[in-house]
Amino acid sequence: MRDILVFFLNYESWVSLQQALSSLSSLKPRIKTVYLIHPPTAIDKQQFQYEIQTIAVPNGEIAGALNTLLQTCDSTYALFLHNGDTLCPNIQPNRLTLPSGKAVMTFKQAIGSQYVEQPFLVRTAFFQEKTFADLNHLPFPDALFPAWLQNVETRQIVQTKDPWIKRPRANTSKSKREKYAYMMKYRRAKAEIPSPTLAIIMSAFNMTDYLETAIASCFLQQSPPDQLLMIDDGSEDNSYEKMCKWKKKRGVKVFKQKNGGKARALNALLPHITTDFVMEVDADDWLDPDALFTIKKKLQRLPKHAAVLYGNFRRWKQQPTGTLLYKTIAKGKPVRSASELMSYPFPLGPRIYRTTMLKQINGFPVTPFENGRLYEDVSVLMKLIKQPNSVFCYDDFTVYNIREHPTSITRLNRHKWNAFLPYADSD
Repeated sequence: MRDILVFFLNYESWVSLQQALSSLSSLKPRIKTVYLIHPPTAIDKQQFQYEIQTIAVPNGEIAGALNTLLQTCDSTYALFLHNGDTLCPNIQPNRLTLPSGKAVMTFKQAIGSQYVEQPFLVRTAFFQEKTFADLNHLPFPDALFPAWLQNVETRQIVQTKDPWIKRPRANTSKSKREKYAYMMKYRRAKAEIPSPTLAIIMSAFNMTDYLETAIASCFLQQSPPDQLLMIDDGSEDNSYEKMCKWKKKRGVKVFKQKNGGKARALNALLPHITTDFVMEVDADDWLDPDALFTIKKKLQRLPKHAAVLYGNFRRWKQQPTGTLLYKTIAKGKPVRSASELMSYPFPLGPRIYRTTMLKQINGFPVTPFENGRLYEDVSVLMKLIKQPNSVFCYDDFTVYNIREHPTSITRLNRHKWNAFLPYADSD
């Protein structure tokens, strides 16, 4: 019975692909079709005794191609192999099945002491309700399968303990290890935390290349946001249209204004915030999958007179090839006064504001400097720290990712910092 579709993804050499194709021989009676996604070279299909199809689509469209194939196929199972994986000779075709009530078989893809759970065998009917996310929604392509698995209930998963997959030596670079640490968070159990409530605000100006990753990260969470308020600040690209795609999600509101700078844009969202706390997420950054759960747990212990909770940043550099290179974790430090704030190696964050205190100061000051278009984060923090009995609370946690790229407003205007300093404490 030919009831399995096999998918090969991210094979970088002909040798590794040939080895992987040859390793399927024991499954020959059950294989209906083998799909090669972006094969590294032309394949002599005649030397293999099963149907082979090659799929060449742009990297950003791989998820769409997989969804189309899997939602229209008539095979029972889909089997996925990645990055040089081969099947072991001892694999038994009759054992490659899923028990009743199970939809996904997974295996652990390890790098050192870290591992990412990956789907190995999946009932194809399951893809009618659980589709792959657009790659534009994810910070890096490696997250495609772990992010998909996050939406699968634990009771529907069985972990294979059989040594059926042989993996090549793992890439142990710093960037790869950090990506594994990030992806491991997808499999943590979902948990609703009703109190305190937390909103996310986001302003975008010409950020179409990165915007959907930022938005999607707000929902690929163990604990969802109570509100997501977004505003397009007069973009000349399709940022607003991308925001509108998310309007059907619970708690989402989308707004648009003529370009007036980030402070004015965020202030336009202020009247719509109904939560206890509000967090700012830049349109070119993104959150870890456990960010909102972690933040809410810390907010439960926050002193009542604390205006701001903040922690650490994880920094990534956007490469010309489109890949992300991990740089470092920028550790925060306690800030107890205005003078300590001004000597802080900005940016301070991630910044979670107490909503009542942010509204009491009428939001983000629009300073005379550059007509209020720069350093709104510094201005609002300066105003908050000078409020009576107001304190900032630093905690050592890292759930926020900064993307450094050539078009970053902060990067382009770094040289203006000294000119801004005389305006830092003005409205």
